Amino acid sequence: MVNNVLDELKLKYTKGNSATKLIYINVVVFFTLLIIDFVLRNLLKSPITTADLFALSSTQELLYKPWQIITYSWLHGSLFHLLMNMVLLYFVGQMFLQQFQNRNFYTFYFFGGIFGGIFFLLFQNIFNYSHLLVGASAAVYAVFFALIAYNPKMPVRLMFIPSAFPLLYVGYVFIAFDVYNIISDQNAGGSISHLGGALFGYLYMKQFEKGNDFLGKFIFQIEGLFKKREKSTFKTYKNTSSTNNQSVPRDDYDFNHLKVEKQKKIDTILDKISRSGYESLSKEEKDFLFKEGR
Repeated sequence: MVNNVLDELKLKYTKGNSATKLIYINVVVFFTLLIIDFVLRNLLKSPITTADLFALSSTQELLYKPWQIITYSWLHGSLFHLLMNMVLLYFVGQMFLQQFQNRNFYTFYFFGGIFGGIFFLLFQNIFNYSHLLVGASAAVYAVFFALIAYNPKMPVRLMFIPSAFPLLYVGYVFIAFDVYNIISDQNAGGSISHLGGALFGYLYMKQFEKGNDFLGKFIFQIEGLFKKREKSTFKTYKNTSSTNNQSVPRDDYDFNHLKVEKQKKIDTILDKISRSGYESLSKEEKDFLFKEGR
Protein backbone atom coordinates (compact mmCIF):
# COMPACT_ATOMS: atom_id res chain seq x y z
CA MET A 1 0.00 0.00 0.00
CA VAL A 2 2.74 2.42 1.02
CA ASN A 3 4.83 1.45 -2.00
CA ASN A 4 1.87 2.12 -4.30
CA VAL A 5 1.39 5.58 -2.81
CA LEU A 6 5.11 6.36 -3.18
CA ASP A 7 5.12 5.12 -6.77
CA GLU A 8 2.10 7.29 -7.54
CA LEU A 9 3.76 10.34 -6.02
CA LYS A 10 6.98 9.67 -7.95
CA LEU A 11 5.01 9.38 -11.18
CA LYS A 12 3.15 12.64 -10.58
CA TYR A 13 6.43 14.38 -9.79
CA THR A 14 8.14 13.00 -12.87
CA LYS A 15 5.26 13.86 -15.20
CA GLY A 16 4.44 17.18 -13.51
CA ASN A 17 5.32 20.63 -14.80
CA SER A 18 7.81 22.96 -13.12
CA ALA A 19 5.22 24.37 -10.69
CA THR A 20 4.20 20.86 -9.59
CA LYS A 21 7.82 19.86 -9.05
CA LEU A 22 8.47 22.96 -6.93
CA ILE A 23 5.41 22.23 -4.79
CA TYR A 24 6.65 18.69 -4.15
CA ILE A 25 10.13 19.94 -3.24
CA ASN A 26 8.78 22.61 -0.88
CA VAL A 27 6.59 20.08 0.94
CA VAL A 28 9.43 17.55 1.28
CA VAL A 29 11.81 20.24 2.55
CA PHE A 30 9.25 21.46 5.11
CA PHE A 31 8.68 18.06 6.70
CA THR A 32 12.34 17.08 6.47
CA LEU A 33 13.36 20.20 8.39
CA LEU A 34 10.64 19.53 10.97
CA ILE A 35 12.21 16.14 11.67
CA ILE A 36 15.72 17.61 11.81
CA ASP A 37 14.59 20.32 14.25
CA PHE A 38 12.92 17.69 16.45
CA VAL A 39 16.16 15.69 16.58
CA LEU A 40 18.25 18.80 17.29
CA ARG A 41 16.01 20.04 20.12
CA ASN A 42 14.90 16.84 21.82
CA LEU A 43 17.64 14.30 21.17
CA LEU A 44 20.80 16.35 20.74
CA LYS A 45 19.68 19.25 22.99
CA SER A 46 21.23 21.63 20.49
CA PRO A 47 20.49 25.37 20.63
CA ILE A 48 20.92 25.53 16.84
CA THR A 49 17.88 25.15 14.58
CA THR A 50 17.54 24.83 10.82
CA ALA A 51 16.28 28.43 10.76
CA ASP A 52 19.63 29.55 12.19
CA LEU A 53 21.36 27.88 9.30
CA PHE A 54 19.06 28.52 6.36
CA ALA A 55 16.74 31.49 7.07
CA LEU A 56 17.80 34.93 5.85
CA SER A 57 18.76 37.01 8.87
CA SER A 58 21.20 39.84 8.16
CA THR A 59 23.78 41.15 5.74
CA GLN A 60 26.52 40.44 8.28
CA GLU A 61 25.54 36.79 8.67
CA LEU A 62 25.16 36.43 4.90
CA LEU A 63 28.89 37.07 4.57
CA TYR A 64 29.70 33.67 6.12
CA LYS A 65 26.41 31.94 5.24
CA PRO A 66 25.95 33.07 1.61
CA TRP A 67 23.57 30.20 0.85
CA GLN A 68 20.86 31.89 2.94
CA ILE A 69 19.92 34.21 0.06
CA ILE A 70 18.70 31.07 -1.73
CA THR A 71 17.71 28.68 1.05
CA TYR A 72 15.40 31.08 2.93
CA SER A 73 12.73 30.73 0.24
CA TRP A 74 12.54 26.95 0.83
CA LEU A 75 11.71 27.36 4.52
CA HIS A 76 8.23 28.02 5.95
CA GLY A 77 7.27 29.11 9.42
CA SER A 78 4.22 26.86 9.77
CA LEU A 79 2.07 24.37 7.91
CA PHE A 80 -0.47 27.13 7.20
CA HIS A 81 2.29 29.34 5.76
CA LEU A 82 3.37 26.48 3.49
CA LEU A 83 -0.21 25.72 2.44
CA MET A 84 -0.98 29.33 1.45
CA ASN A 85 2.20 29.67 -0.59
CA MET A 86 1.73 26.33 -2.35
CA VAL A 87 -1.90 27.07 -3.27
CA LEU A 88 -0.83 30.40 -4.77
CA LEU A 89 2.13 28.72 -6.49
CA TYR A 90 -0.19 26.13 -8.06
CA PHE A 91 -2.65 28.61 -9.55
CA VAL A 92 -0.01 31.11 -10.65
CA GLY A 93 1.96 28.24 -12.16
CA GLN A 94 -0.94 26.99 -14.25
CA MET A 95 -1.56 30.47 -15.69
CA PHE A 96 2.11 31.11 -16.38
CA LEU A 97 2.73 27.77 -18.06
CA GLN A 98 -0.13 28.33 -20.48
CA GLN A 99 2.01 31.11 -21.97
CA PHE A 100 5.61 30.05 -21.33
CA GLN A 101 7.90 27.08 -20.86
CA ASN A 102 8.97 25.28 -17.68
CA ARG A 103 12.48 26.72 -17.97
CA ASN A 104 11.05 30.24 -18.02
CA PHE A 105 9.09 29.48 -14.86
CA TYR A 106 12.25 28.41 -13.03
CA THR A 107 14.02 31.60 -14.10
CA PHE A 108 11.38 33.94 -12.68
CA TYR A 109 10.86 31.81 -9.56
CA PHE A 110 14.48 31.36 -8.49
CA PHE A 111 15.74 34.85 -9.26
CA GLY A 112 12.54 36.39 -7.91
CA GLY A 113 13.31 34.73 -4.58
CA ILE A 114 16.85 36.10 -4.60
CA PHE A 115 15.68 39.60 -5.51
CA GLY A 116 13.08 39.48 -2.72
CA GLY A 117 15.84 38.56 -0.28
CA ILE A 118 17.95 41.50 -1.44
CA PHE A 119 15.02 43.86 -0.87
CA PHE A 120 14.59 42.43 2.64
CA LEU A 121 18.28 43.03 3.48
CA LEU A 122 18.13 46.61 2.22
CA PHE A 123 15.00 47.25 4.31
CA GLN A 124 16.61 45.62 7.34
CA ASN A 125 19.74 47.75 7.13
CA ILE A 126 17.83 51.00 6.64
CA PHE A 127 15.21 50.47 9.37
CA ASN A 128 17.18 48.19 11.73
CA TYR A 129 14.67 45.37 11.24
CA SER A 130 15.64 42.31 13.30
CA HIS A 131 13.35 39.49 12.13
CA LEU A 132 14.21 36.43 10.04
CA LEU A 133 12.89 35.93 6.52
CA VAL A 134 11.49 32.59 5.34
CA GLY A 135 9.01 31.51 2.67
CA ALA A 136 8.53 31.21 -1.08
CA SER A 137 6.20 34.22 -1.35
CA ALA A 138 8.69 36.53 -3.08
CA ALA A 139 9.45 33.86 -5.68
CA VAL A 140 5.75 33.29 -6.37
CA TYR A 141 5.14 37.05 -6.56
CA ALA A 142 7.87 37.29 -9.20
CA VAL A 143 6.08 34.78 -11.42
CA PHE A 144 2.69 36.39 -10.80
CA PHE A 145 3.81 39.93 -11.62
CA ALA A 146 5.69 38.68 -14.66
CA LEU A 147 2.29 37.51 -15.91
CA ILE A 148 0.81 40.92 -15.15
CA ALA A 149 3.60 42.62 -17.10
CA TYR A 150 3.02 40.26 -20.03
CA ASN A 151 -0.78 40.43 -20.14
CA PRO A 152 -2.33 42.77 -17.53
CA LYS A 153 -5.80 42.34 -19.06
CA MET A 154 -5.77 38.54 -18.78
CA PRO A 155 -9.27 37.63 -17.52
CA VAL A 156 -9.44 35.73 -14.23
CA ARG A 157 -12.28 34.41 -12.11
CA LEU A 158 -12.35 33.98 -8.37
CA MET A 159 -14.69 31.94 -6.21
CA PHE A 160 -17.90 33.73 -5.21
CA ILE A 161 -17.30 36.48 -7.81
CA PRO A 162 -19.64 35.92 -10.79
CA SER A 163 -17.80 37.88 -13.49
CA ALA A 164 -14.22 37.84 -14.75
CA PHE A 165 -11.88 40.79 -14.26
CA PRO A 166 -8.33 41.70 -15.37
CA LEU A 167 -5.38 40.03 -13.67
CA LEU A 168 -3.94 43.49 -12.99
CA TYR A 169 -6.69 44.14 -10.42
CA VAL A 170 -5.52 41.16 -8.35
CA GLY A 171 -2.03 42.63 -8.48
CA TYR A 172 -3.34 45.93 -7.09
CA VAL A 173 -4.91 44.06 -4.17
CA PHE A 174 -1.69 42.20 -3.41
CA ILE A 175 0.39 45.39 -3.49
CA ALA A 176 -2.11 47.30 -1.32
CA PHE A 177 -2.14 44.48 1.23
CA ASP A 178 1.67 44.44 1.47
CA VAL A 179 1.93 48.23 1.71
CA TYR A 180 -0.58 48.12 4.58
CA ASN A 181 1.48 45.43 6.33
CA ILE A 182 4.61 47.54 6.03
CA ILE A 183 2.94 50.69 7.37
CA SER A 184 1.31 48.81 10.24
CA ASP A 185 4.48 46.79 10.93
CA GLN A 186 2.76 43.44 10.45
CA ASN A 187 5.33 41.12 8.87
CA ALA A 188 6.95 44.18 7.28
CA GLY A 189 10.06 42.25 6.25
CA GLY A 190 8.03 39.60 4.46
CA SER A 191 5.94 42.21 2.64
CA ILE A 192 9.08 44.06 1.55
CA SER A 193 10.42 40.84 0.06
CA HIS A 194 7.08 40.39 -1.76
CA LEU A 195 7.48 43.81 -3.34
CA GLY A 196 11.04 42.96 -4.32
CA GLY A 197 9.92 39.76 -6.03
CA ALA A 198 7.05 41.59 -7.74
CA LEU A 199 9.38 44.31 -9.03
CA PHE A 200 11.84 41.76 -10.37
CA GLY A 201 9.12 39.76 -12.12
CA TYR A 202 7.59 42.84 -13.74
CA LEU A 203 10.86 44.40 -14.92
CA TYR A 204 12.47 41.18 -16.09
CA MET A 205 9.39 40.26 -18.12
CA LYS A 206 9.78 43.55 -20.00
CA GLN A 207 13.32 42.47 -20.92
CA PHE A 208 12.20 38.90 -21.60
CA GLU A 209 9.67 40.12 -24.17
CA LYS A 210 12.52 41.84 -26.01
CA GLY A 211 14.46 38.58 -26.12
CA ASN A 212 16.88 39.55 -23.32
CA ASP A 213 16.63 36.35 -21.27
CA PHE A 214 20.19 36.45 -19.91
CA LEU A 215 19.21 34.85 -16.58
CA GLY A 216 17.35 32.09 -18.40
CA LYS A 217 20.49 31.31 -20.38
CA PHE A 218 22.36 31.00 -17.08
CA ILE A 219 19.75 28.51 -15.78
CA PHE A 220 20.02 26.58 -19.07
CA GLN A 221 23.79 26.30 -18.65
CA ILE A 222 23.39 25.07 -15.07
CA GLU A 223 20.88 22.46 -16.26
CA GLY A 224 23.40 21.29 -18.83
CA LEU A 225 25.91 20.48 -16.09
CA PHE A 226 23.52 17.97 -14.54
CA LYS A 227 22.37 16.29 -17.73
CA LYS A 228 24.07 13.07 -18.67
CA ARG A 229 25.92 13.24 -21.94
CA GLU A 230 24.68 10.73 -24.46
CA LYS A 231 27.37 8.28 -25.48
CA SER A 232 27.69 7.41 -29.13
CA THR A 233 28.90 4.00 -30.26
CA PHE A 234 30.31 5.58 -33.43
CA LYS A 235 33.71 7.17 -33.06
CA THR A 236 34.10 8.62 -36.54
CA TYR A 237 32.12 9.28 -39.71
CA LYS A 238 33.60 8.20 -43.00
CA ASN A 239 31.08 10.09 -45.13
CA THR A 240 32.57 13.49 -45.90
CA SER A 241 29.60 14.83 -47.86
CA SER A 242 27.86 18.01 -46.70
CA THR A 243 24.21 18.69 -46.04
CA ASN A 244 22.78 22.20 -46.00
CA ASN A 245 26.36 23.59 -46.17
CA GLN A 246 27.22 21.92 -42.85
CA SER A 247 29.98 19.30 -42.61
CA VAL A 248 29.18 15.89 -41.19
CA PRO A 249 30.71 15.66 -37.71
CA ARG A 250 34.07 13.88 -37.60
CA ASP A 251 33.85 12.43 -34.10
CA ASP A 252 31.81 12.40 -30.88
CA TYR A 253 32.91 15.90 -29.89
CA ASP A 254 31.78 17.41 -33.19
CA PHE A 255 28.56 15.42 -33.10
CA ASN A 256 27.66 16.56 -29.59
CA HIS A 257 28.67 20.15 -30.34
CA LEU A 258 26.39 20.30 -33.39
CA LYS A 259 23.61 18.65 -31.42
CA VAL A 260 23.85 21.26 -28.65
CA GLU A 261 23.92 24.13 -31.14
CA LYS A 262 20.88 22.73 -32.93
CA GLN A 263 18.99 22.38 -29.63
CA LYS A 264 19.84 25.97 -28.71
CA LYS A 265 18.37 27.13 -32.02
CA ILE A 266 15.21 25.08 -31.41
CA ASP A 267 14.86 26.53 -27.89
CA THR A 268 15.25 30.05 -29.25
CA ILE A 269 12.51 29.47 -31.83
CA LEU A 270 10.18 27.91 -29.23
CA ASP A 271 10.77 30.86 -26.91
CA LYS A 272 9.83 33.20 -29.76
CA ILE A 273 6.63 31.22 -30.40
CA SER A 274 5.70 31.32 -26.70
CA ARG A 275 6.11 35.09 -26.64
CA SER A 276 4.78 36.19 -30.02
CA GLY A 277 3.07 33.21 -31.67
CA TYR A 278 3.96 30.97 -34.60
CA GLU A 279 3.26 33.62 -37.22
CA SER A 280 6.10 35.76 -35.87
CA LEU A 281 8.65 33.24 -37.20
CA SER A 282 10.58 33.91 -40.37
CA LYS A 283 10.35 31.49 -43.30
CA GLU A 284 13.81 30.16 -42.48
CA GLU A 285 12.79 29.49 -38.87
CA LYS A 286 9.57 27.75 -39.93
CA ASP A 287 11.47 25.56 -42.41
CA PHE A 288 14.06 24.65 -39.79
CA LEU A 289 11.40 23.76 -37.20
CA PHE A 290 9.47 21.68 -39.75
CA LYS A 291 12.61 19.78 -40.72
CA GLU A 292 13.56 19.03 -37.12
CA GLY A 293 9.99 18.06 -36.25
CA ARG A 294 10.13 15.25 -38.78
